[in-house]
Parts: sequence; structure tokens; C-alpha cells
Amino acid sequence: MKRFLTLALIGAVMLGAGSVAFANVCAFDPVPAATLLFPFVTYNYDLGASGYNTLFAITNVSNEAQIVHVTLWTDFSVPILDFNILLTGYDVQTLSIRDILANGQLPVTVNSGHSTDEGVFEDGPVSGANTYAAWDPEDLPLPEATSALGSRCSSSAQAYPGRYTTPIPANILALFEGWLKSSQTVPRYHDNCDVNPYVPSPTPWFEARTEADDTWMYITADVVETCNTLFPDESAYYGPGGEIRYDNVLMGDVIYVNQTARLSEAENAVQIEADGALDLIATIDPAGFPASFYARYSNGFLTSDYREPLPTAWAFRYLQDPALGLTTGIRAFKGDVINRIVPDLYLDDPDESPNEMWALNCLAYTYYVWDEEENVTSTATMPWSMPGGESVILNLLPLETQEVSAGQFNILDQYGWFLFIWPPSNFYPNGVAPDWYQTWMGVQYVKGGEYSSFRTGHVMANYNCFEDQVLPQLGTFYRPPFD
Repeated sequence: MKRFLTLALIGAVMLGAGSVAFANVCAFDPVPAATLLFPFVTYNYDLGASGYNTLFAITNVSNEAQIVHVTLWTDFSVPILDFNILLTGYDVQTLSIRDILANGQLPVTVNSGHSTDEGVFEDGPVSGANTYAAWDPEDLPLPEATSALGSRCSSSAQAYPGRYTTPIPANILALFEGWLKSSQTVPRYHDNCDVNPYVPSPTPWFEARTEADDTWMYITADVVETCNTLFPDESAYYGPGGEIRYDNVLMGDVIYVNQTARLSEAENAVQIEADGALDLIATIDPAGFPASFYARYSNGFLTSDYREPLPTAWAFRYLQDPALGLTTGIRAFKGDVINRIVPDLYLDDPDESPNEMWALNCLAYTYYVWDEEENVTSTATMPWSMPGGESVILNLLPLETQEVSAGQFNILDQYGWFLFIWPPSNFYPNGVAPDWYQTWMGVQYVKGGEYSSFRTGHVMANYNCFEDQVLPQLGTFYRPPFD
């Protein structure tokens, strides 16, 4: 049985002083982290400044200077761009995906001393600034300048971010656009896992989406040892001597803006903690390592990234009332613990430029919908479509990140709530072992032409940390085992 009472202390000892705040690994909480996930990033190439843009920020909450390695991934989980950011102590960097993809502008950060000598000064009623009370609080440590990084990011290095003053060339930006739009432009099919296309009617979004629609992607940001040009799917990123570090010092947030449509929303990034005792906390995967965020890459190199894995079940409300102009967009990110590409998405060529995509209807999620009168529907008696088409339920979430209207699903009424369960939390007795996911889900509520809002869903289970959190109980009334 798992020893939960001492794990936080063990993890802190193994990781050293890099962890700056106490938090519960596997709790899916917004605390300082070693990796940030921006699970849904969107930009409209055709509309440019008139369409959707995503702004995101990365903050170093520690006094120590940090190197952050940022990676941009397609919506079918292939990395296409990486760059480095240097942060002084307590520094923050804000980025715009439009600036990167349309103008080729990466943030220029340099190895230098501080621009001022101010130090750190507290404020507020309980502070030395209040002359009406003799407060003398404990001061925060002084921030390190990026010059303290020394040889970890020399100005002569190829990956030095001071070199980003020259924009990304237009021909490279055109390649990025083609790769990111693959899920909008290549032939796309549904398949019942019998190697034959299934042609649904009416045409679902996966086949109907066009080049003019919003383009989707996701972004990761990791604390690393040196400025580098590695993707997180490469061996040199992990293990002894690898680039990835375990300092839980980052916080992040994201803002979605669309001026023309009068839409804007904001949310925290998914803040993924590192813990050296993860093998005592997380579920052990078939490769013999703890389930972790980058497990599908690091395990192949016989090591772990020691980053907490994401949940496997979610709940959220929906509002889908055409008469009032109310709509709900379901945003879903899903990665795999074992496979580089999720099993329910088949690419004829699993690189940045596939020629075809297939959404497999026999995998992966189960969902339930309740209306406000407690009526319930589910996808089917069995949660997966059977080969041969006996009971075809379309896979409406085949990509690694996407936004899909709640109206595409089998909802009962204009108002209610969803429960989504992903493998392994919905395994049936003969479930396929490689069908092992980690996920994030959220919802965008829109009142057409007037306003919008966004929120992350409620976590209902995390098999990757608690292997008994499966249907039918999931995490409800859950009491972790103690020995």
C-alpha cells in the first residue's frame, strides 16, 4: 500500500531546495511547478488581428534566476518549435502566439545584471512602509540576475535567447502554418477499428473543419539546466546529465482574446509539479515507471521525468440554448502515458506533416449527460463502438487538443452537466492495455456577440495516481489507503 503521510517530505528531500512551496502532488492544484502546460492555444491565421489570439505568461516565483524551455506542439502532439527564456528572480514574461506565428517574434532575454539596484521592498499594512506601526517583516531574498546563470546560458551558445532579435524567417513560418493546419486540411475519416472508413451523417466537426477555422495547438514550458535546442521527445532531455530540472518555481496563466467577436477569457496554466518520490505516489505503468506527464517520452529512454500525471475523469456544466444565443465549447487536452500519439488518433505518417488522419470510434472515452431534472443519457450500454458498426458512437475528441461544441454530443436539454471518463478509469474487463490517458478539460460559455467566460472542469478521478479511481465510484467519497 502507498505511504501517503510521508511522501511530501520525501519528495522535498529528494528534490532539494528547489521546491518553493508545499503542495500535494497529484492534487491538480495551482501551485509553483517545474512544468507549465498551456493545454489549449488557439490562433486564426485567416483573420489575423481580427480573430482569436492567445496570450500566455510565465512567472518565476523564486529569487533564483531560471532558464525556461518552451515547446510549441501541434494538435496531434508533434513538437515543431522550441525556444529558451531567461528569467531573473521574481521575473515574468508575457507572450502572444500571434507575435510568434505571424511575425516570427520570440521573446528576447539576455544574460545580464539587474537594470536597477532597488532590491526587494515589502508593502501593505504589515510592512516597514507603514509608519503607524513598527512592523519589521522577514524580507524576501534578493533576486538573482540572469548573469548568475553563467555558463548554463552563455551568450556564445547557439540556443542563447539574446539571438532572437532576428525574427523567424517567413519560409519557416509558412512551414509552421502548414503543419499546425494539418488537422484542418488533410483528408480526415472516422473508422470503427475495422480498417474501413465510416461515413457519418450529418458530417461531424472533425471532417467539416476547414482551413479558415481557428487553428489549435498546445505549449509546454519546463525549468531546464541549460539553454538548449532539444524537444521534450528527445533522450538528452531526461535522466542524469539531461536538461530537465525539478525546481517547482513556475506559475503561468493564459488569456484568450477575440476583439471582433467580443470574447475574452482567462485561466491558470496547468501547473505540473516535480517530485523525486513519484514512484511511491503514482500508479506504475506497463514500462515499470510511475505514470508521469512526460512518461510517453522519458520511459522510452529508461528513465522518468518525475512530473505528476494529469487526471482521467472530469465534470462540468453546459449551457446550450440557441434561443438565447448561449453555447458551450468543450476544450479537451489528452496525452498518453505510453504512446507518443494517442491510440484513438491514427496518422498515416506520425510526424509534423501527415497525409491522412483517422478518428477511431472504438476508443477512448465514456461520457454521461444529466439535465436539470436528473435525467441521464450515456453514449451506449457499452462505452465503445463495436467493430463492424453494430452500435457506432463517433469519437468526437480524437485530437490531442481541441474545442468541440456541446451540441455535437448527445445532450438531453439546453442545460445540464457532463461527466467524462478516460482510460484507464473507464476500463472494461478486456480493456486494451496501451489505452492509457492523462487529460485536461475545460468549458467556454458564450453569449453570442456579448460576452464569454471560461473555466477548468472539476477533477473526478485520477487513475494515474490512484489506480482504484475507476467506474463506477471514480474519486467520489475517495479515501486514500494508509499503512
